[in-house]
Amino acid sequence: MAGEVGLTQGSYLIIGTAVLTLMMMAIIGFALAFQRKLARKAEEFREIEKLVQKQELQSAYLVIEGQEQERKRIAAELHDNIGGLLATLKIYSDLSLNKDKQEDIDRLNRKINEVSITLGEEVRKLSHELDLRTLAGFGLKVAVEHLSEAITASGKLTITPVVDIQRPVPETCSLHLYRIIQELLTNTLKHSAATLARIELTQIDEDITLIYEDNGQGFDLETVKRGMGLQNIQTRTGQVGGKLTLDSSPNGTTCIIEITNHG
Repeated sequence: MAGEVGLTQGSYLIIGTAVLTLMMMAIIGFALAFQRKLARKAEEFREIEKLVQKQELQSAYLVIEGQEQERKRIAAELHDNIGGLLATLKIYSDLSLNKDKQEDIDRLNRKINEVSITLGEEVRKLSHELDLRTLAGFGLKVAVEHLSEAITASGKLTITPVVDIQRPVPETCSLHLYRIIQELLTNTLKHSAATLARIELTQIDEDITLIYEDNGQGFDLETVKRGMGLQNIQTRTGQVGGKLTLDSSPNGTTCIIEITNHG
């Protein structure tokens, strides 16, 4: 009996040792497999990062290429179309200076007038296309900031833009707001003798508010209502379903435009 017990205990010891050995081997194998898996994942992540960087570079190259193509298109438009009209205008002007008969001079002056009208239309069309491309490519926020920077850099008026636009604004609404801001700045530069202006453009859900202020000499509201500048602002505000509030005093002018549910 003692031999059988001893044999059984020895068997248990051997079996236990074998089980522990297998468990240790299994743990070591699992650890090695996990390390290999981590190494594979790290390599995959590095490959993904390389791919993303490559795609980002490709995107940057595409943007640069697109800008270069746009510059070439504008240059061609200026040279071929507007340049041609300017050359024609110069020819008619030279001819008019060399004519003695009044009827010939009048005829050439009419031609000069016609070409001038066409030239103005072409310049406005090109400007309109550039505004649309700026708005479409960069959005209303960047377009307003660029406009403010350009005027401030001219030294004629210091503009502080505060633009809080978190979501894309529909193209039509963006263009009308941009044109309104242009009109307000034009009026300030031409008539107010202001040195400072502030553009605050905020968006809450689907509602947009534009607050424009300058420190100019102000104007009479009843008189300015008949002006084309304010009429354009009123028309554009109405086209986007907005409400216009205007206040002016010797201390400056404030214009508030509220657009509800522009989307």
